[in-house]
Order: sequence, then structure tokens, then C-alpha cells
Amino acid sequence: MINQVIQLSRLQLINLFGINELRYTKDKSKRARYIGIGCIWFILILMVVGYVGGLAYGLVFLGLADIVPLYLYALASLLILVFSFFKAGSVLFSMKGYEMLVSLPVSKSAIVVSRFLSMYVTNLLLTFLIMLPGMLVYSYFEKPGIGFYALFLMGSLFLPLLPLTISSILGAGITAISSRMKHKNLVEIGLTLLLVIGMMAFSMLVSDKEEMLTADFFKNLGEILSDQIGGLYPPALWFSKALAGEKQALIFVFIVPAVIFTVFVLVLQKYFQAICTAIHAVTAKNDYQMTSLRLNGQVTALWKRELKRYFLSSVYVTNTIIGYVMAVIMAIGICFMGVEYMQTTLTVSNLEPILAKYMPFGLACLMTMTSMTSCSISMEGKTIWQLQTLPITKKQICDSKILANLTVAVPFYSLSVIFLAMPVKLTIIQLFWLITIPAAYLLFACVLGITINLAFPIFDWENEVRVVKQSMSTSVSMLLGILSSGIPLAVSIFMSEKYINVFFAVVLIGILVITVFLYQKNNKN
Repeated sequence: MINQVIQLSRLQLINLFGINELRYTKDKSKRARYIGIGCIWFILILMVVGYVGGLAYGLVFLGLADIVPLYLYALASLLILVFSFFKAGSVLFSMKGYEMLVSLPVSKSAIVVSRFLSMYVTNLLLTFLIMLPGMLVYSYFEKPGIGFYALFLMGSLFLPLLPLTISSILGAGITAISSRMKHKNLVEIGLTLLLVIGMMAFSMLVSDKEEMLTADFFKNLGEILSDQIGGLYPPALWFSKALAGEKQALIFVFIVPAVIFTVFVLVLQKYFQAICTAIHAVTAKNDYQMTSLRLNGQVTALWKRELKRYFLSSVYVTNTIIGYVMAVIMAIGICFMGVEYMQTTLTVSNLEPILAKYMPFGLACLMTMTSMTSCSISMEGKTIWQLQTLPITKKQICDSKILANLTVAVPFYSLSVIFLAMPVKLTIIQLFWLITIPAAYLLFACVLGITINLAFPIFDWENEVRVVKQSMSTSVSMLLGILSSGIPLAVSIFMSEKYINVFFAVVLIGILVITVFLYQKNNKN
């Protein structure tokens, strides 16, 4: 069984990273594309390493070195929980691949364990990407003993087990509940978004403590943060205590996650087929009746087709709508808290002009964080030939996908602008920037997503997770979208009020010109 698990896990990882295609392809353009993808991933990794290292250095600089291991452990666990939650249902409990493998001379247990192992390996890479840079900075300044490094390595190896188990249970539960509903995909999307919003709200409530505002704030900051993070995620506190030399904490760090994970895997592999059958069970009624048929234009028909395809995939929706949801949550939070409460909480005076200055690009950053067009071409999969054989133009295909993205995003954009404009007294020109700049960036993100996806398409996928979450197109679109709005936001911080309107106008015109250029390029591709 061990050999079967290793072989199946190896095949899944090779398929995930496209290693065989890179090794054996004779297409020079495809090989060059993979090399380009590798360079982009290298840049992304450097950015993450720089961010985590800078975060750890900042904590050490503030005299909060003791909470660095605690903070990094909690951060890595949270990222694993979120990413695994979005793909657990479609990866672990997929019957499509299972039905193919079960016909081979492979044990059912090996299939289940290999799926967990492949997810564990990818999450372990994410763990070390977060933990290593921060711990190197911590070690450079604190000079811990040799035992620290051994415990750190062992703790990192066990770190993914608990969040992976929790996310798998939650993902399976949501899939099981939604499968009993009439519109199961919409129910699954709603439950997923409610869980994500609940996690965000809970973390904000935990961090909103009155003692954070006392005169001894900086003196007691380390203890306060340690209590908050430990209260939110106790395993992080166990890990910190284990590194500090508490032997009892070692039991919780290593044994508890391992036992919970092992029990879950043993139960799952025994009842896997029954669980999958129950989760994916559907009911159908043979009551279809022919009614009047409607005739639509080509773009309208493609637009409706795109929206139907979008809402049929919970993975597709939850991963591309999260930026818009965060924008609305941010806007509602600012609106209901009010400027006066925020000034008291943040101990900042005259906050209103600061918000008026930064809100356009702040909202634009959230509008460009995710885009359904970044993977809409790839989502056609092996059925791409259907579009290619229809009597339609490339422009009509691109237009329908952009319109579908705008149909989903515009309601969130509108609500965000309304709620942001209510608590802050804006001049006419400030209101103009708040409306036009995020709108221009939203349109830019839609067009940019098509451009990037045409450059890095994936049509031979077996699971939607590979396209929506793990494709180069999605990562590059997110990176370029955030940079395109984040850089002007950073520049505006140092911009004199005398020239701020001129700067906003230049950025607005520039982003619209780039959007038109990319749009024309897409239609000719």
C-alpha cells in the first residue's frame, strides 16, 4: 500500500505542477512559456519572503520578538485553512477521479491517503514559505539554541495537519448540506461566503480590545497580541511555548494534530465511498415542459452562457468574488463605525481628509484583487472547440466574458461606493474620483484577465481547482492588478495636496488607455 500511495501522490503532484509536460514537450514556445511561468513564480516567492521577513523584523524592532513564532504559526495555519477549505470538497471528495482509479489494481485506502498526502505536500511548501523567512530573521537577532531549530522543523512538519483536517470537514459539510438543496451550487456558494465573512468578523472582534487603547499599550503589546492570537488559534500558543522549553506544550504541538488527522483519515478511508455518494447525491424531477423559446443576440447568448457556467461552480465563484465581498465589508465597516469612532480607535486626528484621499485607490485595489476573466478562457476546458466552431468572432467571446464579470462585480462596486461616500464629507471632485477610479480599475481588471489567460491557458485540466486557484493566469492577474492600484496608492501618500488631483487624473487616463490597448489586442489574439 505504501508504494501505491507514493506513486499516486507523485502522479498527482506531477500533474499539478505540469512537470512531465515541461520535460517532454517538443514545442519550444510551450517550453519558453513554462520558463516564463517559473520566473514569475520566483518573483512571487521573493515578494512573499520579503513581506514575511519584513514583518518579522518589524516585530523584533518593536521589542516583540517573543511573539514572532506565535504570529508566523498562526498566519501559516490560517492560509492553509483558507486555501484547503476552498479545494477540499473538489479534490478530496471528487468521484470522477475515484471512479477511474478504483477500476485499477489499487486499494481504496491508497487512493484516499494519496489525496491527503498530495494536499499535505503543497500545504507544507506554503508552511515553509511563511515560516522560514520569519524564523531566519528571528534567529539572527535572538540567537536561540540548537534545540530551537529541531523543534521548529518538527513543528513545521506537523503544522498543516490540523488546518487541513478542519478545512476538509468544513468543506465536506458545506458540500453535503448544499447537495440536498434545489439550487445546491448557490447554497454552497452562500454557505462558503458566510463562513469566510464569519471568520473575518470573528478575527476583528478578537482584535478589538479596550486594553489596546490604554496608556500602557506599547509596554503590554506583546502580552496582548500573544493572548489574542492564542485565543483565536490555541495551537499557535502551544508552538510558542514548546519553543520556549515547556515540555507539556510538545504533546499538544505534535501529538494532538497527528492524532486528530490520523483518526479523520482512518474514518474517511473506511467510509469514503459512502460519504462521497451521500455528498454528491442529487434528486431530479421529470417534469420538464416545453414553453416559448426566446431568441437572443450572439453576445447576449454567450453572456448568459458564461453566467450559467460561473454559478454552476462553487470553486469558481468563491475564489473570484472574495475581493468584491471584502470591498463591501470594508465599506460597511467604515460607514457604521463612523469617522469619529475610527479616529478614537486609531488615535489619529483629522482622519476624514485622509480617507477621502486614499479611498479611491483602496477600493480599486480590492476591485482588482480577483477577476473571473483571469481563468474564464481556461474554464472552457476540453470543450473550447465548441466556441471555435460557432459562427462568432473572437471579439464577441471576449465581450461576453467581460460583461459577465461586470455583471457580478458592479453590484458590489456600487454598494461599496455608496457606503464609503456616506460617512465622509466629500467634495464634488473627491466624489468623482471615488466613482471613476475604482470603476476604471474594475474594467481594467476584466480586460487584463482576458489578456493574461490568453497568454497562459490551460485546457487539459481534470479539476477546476487547478484552473481557478493554482494556475499562473490567476496568480499573475492578481499580482498585476494589486500592483497597478497599490503603486499609485503608495505614491499618493507622499503626493502634495496641490498636485493630487492632477495625479489622479493622470492615473485615470493612463489606466483607461492601457485598458483600450489590451482590449484591442485581445480581439486580435
